[in-house]
Amino acid sequence: MIEILKKKFEANPEKSAIVLKDKCSDCGCETIIEITPTSVGFGLQGGVLFKSSTDNYMAKCPNCYETNFKIDHNQKK
Repeated sequence: MIEILKKKFEANPEKSAIVLKDKCSDCGCETIIEITPTSVGFGLQGGVLFKSSTDNYMAKCPNCYETNFKIDHNQKK
């Protein structure tokens, strides 16, 4: 996952934060995640990201993450 985030920031060096809009992999609601680089990696606000089996990412809203903190790779967005 770190590699994916690094590539996003390398592609947008002028940005201090990147906002991803996606659907939650569990409930399907719109999930907006703000990502900022930190001294130890990246900070995420508004949801969580998981690396998918296709070397991309899957988003999860805070409510679904609180209920089930694991990702089901068989679920559809």
